[in-house]
Amino acid sequence: MRTKNISYVFMIVLCLLFASCEDTLEKYPLNYPSTETFLRNENEIRMAIVGIHSAFYLFNDQIPFILYYDTGSDISADRDLKPEVMYHDPTAWQLRDLWVNIYKSINRSNFILENIERASDNVSADKIEKYRAEAKVLRAYCYLLLTSVFGDVPLIDHTLSLDEAYVSRDPVEKIVDFIIKECDDAVPYLQQANEPNTMALTKGFAWAVKARTALYNERWQDAIVACEKIMELEGSEYILEPGYGDITMLKGKTSKEIIWAIQYNQDDKSQGMPSRMKSRLAGGYSNKMPVQALVDSYECIDGLSIDKSPLYEPENPWKNRDPRLHHTVVLPGSMFFGYQFETHKDSVKCWDYNQSPAVRIDNLDATHAYASFSGYCWRKYSDSLEYRTDGASSINAIAFRYADILLMFAEAKIEANQLDETIYEAINKVRRRAEMPEITLGKTQLELRSVIRKERKYELAGEGLRLFDIRRWHIADRLMNGVCYGRIPNGYPTIAPHIDEYGNPDYANFVEKDLFGTKLGVRFFDPKRDYLSPIPASERQANPNLVQNPGY
Repeated sequence: MRTKNISYVFMIVLCLLFASCEDTLEKYPLNYPSTETFLRNENEIRMAIVGIHSAFYLFNDQIPFILYYDTGSDISADRDLKPEVMYHDPTAWQLRDLWVNIYKSINRSNFILENIERASDNVSADKIEKYRAEAKVLRAYCYLLLTSVFGDVPLIDHTLSLDEAYVSRDPVEKIVDFIIKECDDAVPYLQQANEPNTMALTKGFAWAVKARTALYNERWQDAIVACEKIMELEGSEYILEPGYGDITMLKGKTSKEIIWAIQYNQDDKSQGMPSRMKSRLAGGYSNKMPVQALVDSYECIDGLSIDKSPLYEPENPWKNRDPRLHHTVVLPGSMFFGYQFETHKDSVKCWDYNQSPAVRIDNLDATHAYASFSGYCWRKYSDSLEYRTDGASSINAIAFRYADILLMFAEAKIEANQLDETIYEAINKVRRRAEMPEITLGKTQLELRSVIRKERKYELAGEGLRLFDIRRWHIADRLMNGVCYGRIPNGYPTIAPHIDEYGNPDYANFVEKDLFGTKLGVRFFDPKRDYLSPIPASERQANPNLVQNPGY
């Protein structure tokens, strides 16, 4: 009995000791940083900044999400999903993942900004201001991504308490003000040197975020000023890469045309675009593809559209065309990854130039049931130097490049009705690089609007910006309703379709439209609803204060 009593006393003493420890000792995890102490030194700050970047590695079918957006526009197609399934459905996983991951990065930015002073004893004041600026400008970029897709979203600029969890959406105008101020506040503390292929956060990145935000929201003067800041550094920090076709290839990773890009490396973090976009013979799935409406858009080398140029030959439609077409789209008859790319259905054999001498082989791109439904493939972001069977790619996903800055500057000047020679010079720099005729002086605002909208299409196709262009120009309902066409499967048209003032083909009255391939199906776009994507249903279930966009 005495032994049992001693045991009871011993257990009570142990419990009291542990209870005392609970009250007096601070306990931190041993295998990862504690939120109570994190950011004590420069290494931890750097780790936290890297954590903000994690959202930018979001994939949509192994494609960097910022590039995937073209599949929701008039120039591209996804064999497996229609645009309305991806961008106009509240249950779409693409929208849910974007919302959730971007807000994670915003929360990480907020944590850094609230707690970075913990490192003040170990890190210089100048460095703390630099890292604070980086967190701010990354948070601003996050809000640019969100507002571009959803419009009004909650503006969260601090770590929320439980009482604050049920946030409401803030007007996009308020968020635009916030983004522009964040970029302006960050610029003095960011480096000026452009270091492509490092993901370094520079003054140019901050100005680019500000410029695109301002342009998308018709803040013309803010866009002009931000672009001018970058343009002042042309020749030292920013250039137009001499070879247009190099920009979205491995060679472009180190080009000073790149202002900021999401970094990939096959030995560490790779992306899988080539496998989704390459031809069947090249080992791809061909399920993300350019469509006929893009191919017919490109001008002839005399600067005229194909329905007006005497250089256009319907029986040889790729001849005498803007060279950017050939660098953007894999055209029938061209070489791609060492194979003759030919999608004419009668071409059951083609050339394999990977062997010496070349041999004739079975042409999967004409006969395979799941070869490109449009008859074309994307050449951008598919580099023959990366011939890997798993499709892993080290090519960086470009968020901002200098040609886009020049075109944003020109558009903002046009829309502000500040018609002067700087508009022509900006556009003509881009056209000269492409070996296209220069735009001549003396055009009206409407004529220049036509020029800039076409130029953005030719220059930036396949880079994820087209969806937002056709939304903000309010022309998506014209371009995204009706049949999406691929090439004529067994020949070429005998005439050109009508091309409108913005470089878009109109097939409504095209007498040969029934000859086109129609596997890409019919698209639907509701102008009263679809200029914004819906708030994800899962987020509204978790937070009833998130009012849905109209029509959903």
